[in-house]
Amino acid sequence: MSVLRRAGSSFTALAGKAKAFLDEKRDSFGGYEFAGVDVLGERQPFSGYESEPVPSTSPKLSSTAFNLGAILRLRSFLYLLAVTGIFLFQIGSTLAINDLALRNERLREQLRISTSITTAQALEIRQLQSIRNITGYAQQLGLSASPVPPVELKP
Repeated sequence: MSVLRRAGSSFTALAGKAKAFLDEKRDSFGGYEFAGVDVLGERQPFSGYESEPVPSTSPKLSSTAFNLGAILRLRSFLYLLAVTGIFLFQIGSTLAINDLALRNERLREQLRISTSITTAQALEIRQLQSIRNITGYAQQLGLSASPVPPVELKP
């Protein structure tokens, strides 16, 4: 705020001493030439620019009031209804696609889980079917291998 006061006070001091800065010719101010313009003379108040009347492009529009009924016709409502229907169909389709993508992602996750469970169970089955595993369980039950060779049965 003090900067503004200082600037304002210097300008008001210059405003009172304007005649002291002017030459005797009164066409220069502090070394600047005014090109013959009388700066300190009385001025006429600004009365505005004189403009030419703008010719209207359509005399029909300028002479009559705006007719809203001309725009609001059945055909324009049908066009608006058709465009609205297309937009609603597009929005519905987009929402359906997003829903299907979400369901697809859930199914893929379930498929990954099922595949990993199936793989783990297949590995466990192979371990349980091994000869070493079967021999270990047989020995725990008190069974031993027979010294007699196996017999093939023919039907």
